Amino acid sequence: MTGANRWGRAVVVAAVLVTVACGRRGAAGAAAVPAAAPVTASSAVSLSADARLLEMVDQRRPDTALVDRLLADTSAARRARTALAIGQARIRLRYPRLRALLVDGDTAIAANAAYAIGIARDYEAVPSLARAVMGAPDAVAREAAWALGEVGEMGREVIVSALGNGAPNAVTRSPVTARAPAVRAALVLATFKLREAPIAAVTPWLQDPAPEVVRAAAYVVARLRAPAGVRALFAVAAYNDEEVRQYAARAFARSAAGDSLGGRAREALRVLLRDESERVRINAAQSAASYGPLMADAVDSLWSDPARNVRVALAEAYAEAAGRDAARWQRAWDADTLLAVRRTLLSHLRRSQLPLAAGVEAEWAGRADWRYRVAAIGGGDPGSMLDSALARRLLADADPRVRREARARLGERDTTVSARPPRSSVPVPRALEEYERLVERYWRTPTRPRAFIDTDQGTITVELLAHDAPLVVEAFTRLAREGKYRNTIFHRVVPNFVVQDGDIASGDGAPEPPFSLRESWSRRRHGRGCLGLATAGPDTGGSQYYLCHSTQPHLDGGYTVFGQVVDGFDVMDRIVRGDRMLQVRVP
Repeated sequence: MTGANRWGRAVVVAAVLVTVACGRRGAAGAAAVPAAAPVTASSAVSLSADARLLEMVDQRRPDTALVDRLLADTSAARRARTALAIGQARIRLRYPRLRALLVDGDTAIAANAAYAIGIARDYEAVPSLARAVMGAPDAVAREAAWALGEVGEMGREVIVSALGNGAPNAVTRSPVTARAPAVRAALVLATFKLREAPIAAVTPWLQDPAPEVVRAAAYVVARLRAPAGVRALFAVAAYNDEEVRQYAARAFARSAAGDSLGGRAREALRVLLRDESERVRINAAQSAASYGPLMADAVDSLWSDPARNVRVALAEAYAEAAGRDAARWQRAWDADTLLAVRRTLLSHLRRSQLPLAAGVEAEWAGRADWRYRVAAIGGGDPGSMLDSALARRLLADADPRVRREARARLGERDTTVSARPPRSSVPVPRALEEYERLVERYWRTPTRPRAFIDTDQGTITVELLAHDAPLVVEAFTRLAREGKYRNTIFHRVVPNFVVQDGDIASGDGAPEPPFSLRESWSRRRHGRGCLGLATAGPDTGGSQYYLCHSTQPHLDGGYTVFGQVVDGFDVMDRIVRGDRMLQVRVP
């Protein structure tokens, strides 16, 4: 360990000890450096200044003079936006101001400052974050705990010490015992961002009286497939919170349970396979299949499951359960005619060279539905004799999406679409007047617009978080009103994870959006039904979006949340890969 690292760890541990000794004396400790007092009259700050702040974040061009001016404004809302902007635009020279703002008397400002420190990964703020975790209001302490996880290893000592260092009585005797459940949960979740999660400090919190904290602890163990935590999850396998059971089902996979706990895990999974929640059954199906023939009969019962994505999840994992049992494969094929299921089964059959679906590709190649024709040549490895024969047959298909797949299988370059370089991470410049219009529309009005995503499974109603992500909401609504979101397919659906759409190019030669969107990070979390901006790398957003089936904390701070499903959760759950999105309507 270098001298600098030893110094850093010493400072961190000292900060924790001081914090614990002080208890919850004031908001994050009265001795912290105070934020500058507001001196500028809010009425004197022009629309142009707000627009310039939005422009600064969009273009990532730091303007310290503007930041200083707005942090001194009398409008708390404006100061809160500015604090967040420091982290979004990575304005290092103003990181000390963020640390000072952790003790601001306005909770929204202090919470935004803590979140901004997290996305900026300002490791020098660790002592300040430690004080905030213990002494700040709940909303601020929660963001400070999250930020410690984002800072990473420099925050380890604070996180582990605050959680009680893995002591069996940590729930009742740790430094954060008296903090709100949201704070305790955020600290537990922060552990999975560390290089090696301290599972011993996490598992005691499975005994916390608050479901929110138990969810967090179960998530960490399940997300990391941590063998050291699996034994503790048996105690919550029948917990009355659905998310906890989801995580338990995921953690009971063979890769985590191993041989020593495999028997208990299989017994628990037999119960979870019959859970009332389809999301629990999805995770249970995937984990149960990992045990191969030992659980084959148990998972076969799910071929009659009413939830489509349960059957898709089973199909994806079925090769482990069925092995080369031809009779079992045939029963599975006969049990479900859903294309999303059969396409996956066909891929497994071809890879294992089991000739049970002979003639299926040829039959699909003649179907009227283009999705079957694509599946006919997309089920195996590129370049195989069968792929080549079908691909050549379909090179002249009437549907451009089929022709694209055929060319791809033959290894031919697609000359029907102009070559496009990777999406730029630099947004298209806008006039200041355009930013002013966005400020007027989204920052100075309290309304939240709604979007209606019409699918062949029904309609999903989404409330757009325009105040938090104005540039993303503006692009989404503009594309919808221009009719770009019409007759596409949900090209990516991962059961109990995400539903993704918005590929408006669709392989038919239509251009992708001529712009790139920056991430618009905010304190919005990836909960069930959130609407997020899909990217191909940092700041490369375009037209694609996703909806989360379930809570996904690992996405927080990495992707933009710009909406929330308010109606149509059942529709979202029914969608499988290949289903159609008919249109997006924005009144």
